[in-house]
Amino acid sequence: MTHDDVVASIIDVSLRSAKAKEICIFEIGNLGDLISPEEAEKVRSEFVRHNTPIRQITNHRRLAAWTSNEELTQNLRVTYVPVETLAITDEILIFDATVAVYRLHPDPFYHEVSDWNFAQMMRQSFEQAWALGDSLLLSKDGSTSTKQYLPITTHLGGVPAVIYPAKDDGNLEVAFSRTDLGCLERYAGSVIKEHQEYYEDADMLIVIIWNQAQVPCCDIWKVMRNHYSDDSGFLYDVRVYREREAITDMGVASGNTSIVLAAEELLLRELILKAGLSFAEASDRTVYQARFPIGYVPAEAFYLAAKA
Repeated sequence: MTHDDVVASIIDVSLRSAKAKEICIFEIGNLGDLISPEEAEKVRSEFVRHNTPIRQITNHRRLAAWTSNEELTQNLRVTYVPVETLAITDEILIFDATVAVYRLHPDPFYHEVSDWNFAQMMRQSFEQAWALGDSLLLSKDGSTSTKQYLPITTHLGGVPAVIYPAKDDGNLEVAFSRTDLGCLERYAGSVIKEHQEYYEDADMLIVIIWNQAQVPCCDIWKVMRNHYSDDSGFLYDVRVYREREAITDMGVASGNTSIVLAAEELLLRELILKAGLSFAEASDRTVYQARFPIGYVPAEAFYLAAKA
């Protein structure tokens, strides 16, 4: 099939799916990446008109604003699955007795099967993949809502570290520039440098960076191997810093931070205690991601790409 034939088929099957009881999609990207923005909005209007429930599984953590149909998000649920778990290379649309598989790149491809048994089998595969993923909470504009920016993998004072820039605890941009690449790592590193002796026994660090107006702050959690009982996980100790000074006049962590720590603990148990990875390997968040409950999945990088 030619490129134009595939586009026409995608528009046709999408419009037909709008009347279904539910749509399940393994999605490779925004519908506007496959067909024209005008046609994409026409299809979305049909989804809204028929009040069609839609579930999507994606390899993308962040969904930027992509539609003027705010009502669409009311019936749209999206689950993120890491590409290491399931690499979605073709878009697969499942509704009623229909399964459509298509892509535009690297070569245009479209294939449609109309068979109830096959569609049921594909729905079962979808449900299994759905259970492995993390739900992304959508805002009215279609963007994802979260409590933390994407974690940053680094080393601080020679120790593997994961930095979580806090997104929901204040406007982090007031204290750090999103175009100053490495500013978060430099700040955390300067704190560690002033308190190096305290961190000499750390196997890994989990750093939550936040702010009080223009004042940078952080919680630095020292993670240590539990030589007494691996069954109870790892040992933790924490200090809170305002700029580079350790402070004791506020709580150790917010509820959002506690959720990060629980997610990291569960991931580290899987990677280190079960799989036998080193702390350096297990701290690489470009490869391994912690799992978060709905509304807490980090989906946006703190640093903005430099403009050309």
